Amino acid sequence: MPPLPEFLLRRLFVKDSLTTETNGFSFQLINSIAPATMLWFSMEVDGKTVLPQNLVLQMGVEEARSGSQISAENPFSLPVAKKITVRVLETDLGSGDLHINIHTREIGSLSFNVKPPQAPSQPRKTAPNQLPSRFQKPIKTDVVIHYDDVIGEIDPNVYGQFIEHLEDCIYGGIWTPDGSALREDTLQWIKDLKSPLIRYPGGNFASGYHWEDGIGPKSTRPLRFDEAWKASESNQVGTDEFMELCQQTGAAPFLVVNCGNGTAEEAARWVAYCNEPASTEQGSRRAENGHPEPYQVKLWGIGNEAWGAWQIGHTDAEHYTRKLRSFAEAMRNVDPTIQLVAVGQAVLSDKPDDAGRLWNETVLSGAGDLIDFLSFHLYQPEREGWQDEYEQNILHHTICAAPLDTERIIVRIKEQIKLLQPERKIGIALDEWNVWLPAPEDAASMHKVAYTLRDSLYTAGMLNVFQRQCDSLKIANLAQLVNVLPLIVTNEKSVYATPLYYPFLLYKEMQNIALQCIVRGKFYDSQALGNITAMQDVPYVDVTATRSADGSKVVLSILNRHPTSRTYVNIDLKEFPKMKLCEGWLLCKDDALAVNSFDNPDNVKSKQIGLPEKRGTRFRLDLPPLSVSILSLRKM
Repeated sequence: MPPLPEFLLRRLFVKDSLTTETNGFSFQLINSIAPATMLWFSMEVDGKTVLPQNLVLQMGVEEARSGSQISAENPFSLPVAKKITVRVLETDLGSGDLHINIHTREIGSLSFNVKPPQAPSQPRKTAPNQLPSRFQKPIKTDVVIHYDDVIGEIDPNVYGQFIEHLEDCIYGGIWTPDGSALREDTLQWIKDLKSPLIRYPGGNFASGYHWEDGIGPKSTRPLRFDEAWKASESNQVGTDEFMELCQQTGAAPFLVVNCGNGTAEEAARWVAYCNEPASTEQGSRRAENGHPEPYQVKLWGIGNEAWGAWQIGHTDAEHYTRKLRSFAEAMRNVDPTIQLVAVGQAVLSDKPDDAGRLWNETVLSGAGDLIDFLSFHLYQPEREGWQDEYEQNILHHTICAAPLDTERIIVRIKEQIKLLQPERKIGIALDEWNVWLPAPEDAASMHKVAYTLRDSLYTAGMLNVFQRQCDSLKIANLAQLVNVLPLIVTNEKSVYATPLYYPFLLYKEMQNIALQCIVRGKFYDSQALGNITAMQDVPYVDVTATRSADGSKVVLSILNRHPTSRTYVNIDLKEFPKMKLCEGWLLCKDDALAVNSFDNPDNVKSKQIGLPEKRGTRFRLDLPPLSVSILSLRKM
């Protein structure tokens, strides 16, 4: 995990919480990063170390503990959005220069300086003022699509989603805070999305999750909404509840087994619980829990980010490959028909010693004969790209170009598979992805990102990449579906969709055969940021085309990344049979930084639009800046 930037760490300190006391002083901390476990806590005041016994930490009404009582054997829980009072005894505040050190099991070391009271923070720069789009010269774009120039068949699983026991994704998000039932309001938004695939239970959570803790009798103790984080320590939501979600939404399940501190035998029992008939040992357990019919789960991931130091049981590629083989053999002994996803890594460069390249080579060489998919994860621009402020025009062009960098990573992994396992059709699984920039300063955690219209353009650009790379990319899961880097946001009373939701909603219209598109228009160069490389010749207008297997329907997606200029898109269908324009949809807003909220949930939303006039084999679209358009045609 890349180091967290100093400006984000300083947010742990609750502003204006410093209070002088008779024998020292006190202040408050609030974890806005991620759920964590504190292994030790230390502090310096004006460069002098405070004795551990003089540091007293207390969360709410729970028992207070001194720094000397916190250790790996006796850790201190750091849930998200819970204030912790720190009392510094027998210590003079001095000039107020504090240096705080927190070491956690999950996130590593959090070390930062703070000098309260803090100076008022500068507001984040907004997008520069531009002339209204009606005064901008339109971009001219010409598109040629060949009816029979087929790239390949798009696997619907590239439009997949991901949920994890993290913060309020599960409890209070998809399920009620006590985990006793699915939230009907959230469920309806998920149903409307028609997600083909949902990955569960993690993520990092999977590396310490023992699935048998999540089946059987459930706790009946009710939890308040603000206590929902504690529910992840219970067994309220587990395998059977997740399968109910999949059944109600029509999504296929994608389960990730514990390859961190779990065993191959434990994973094999999970396969048996899900897939064996009720006459068997594990099938009878499932039947006793009210589900006599097998779930027939076909897709299984073996571990999560095993190469990461933040992961329980993290290891090197050689050791992971040995574990992978033992897990694969044990699980397939139960059900030979299951498909397995191995932990891979993003290949971020063409360098021979690229860390992802080396990891993938070891896994493919050592276990390529047993796997069906090789995964990688990608959050752009990752934390090394986080800044306190951005020049928004530069950031806009970089974020909108980032999907093309993803496309290069997919191609590199495809070439590795072809070289090392030429006889096997191993697909690529991008089973965690999203754009991830710093959350607002008042956000409860770093996962509470306020997604913008710009970020929906990024999402549409990614979906276009998935279509173009359909010959190799077979699975993709946006991280995550609800409340964590969210597609959907909930509170105790209401639900709304972020701008990321609407490209997925629109792309339900896309068909399963991807066609080649030739696009001629205006290009730009973007700057590097974090794990996003600098890009040249990025097209402002990106187009993909799909058709149905029987050829009766064609659907186009057209993305205008330009922040201020309209585009005139001339589309030539001369090689197509006679087709008529049927329906059109548009997602746009005149502000790249527009967001949705509980107060204004429909600020960024897709809508149906009128159709252009078709003249012979050609038609022209007049599309606004900052827009995603879907156009449907049917054979006459």
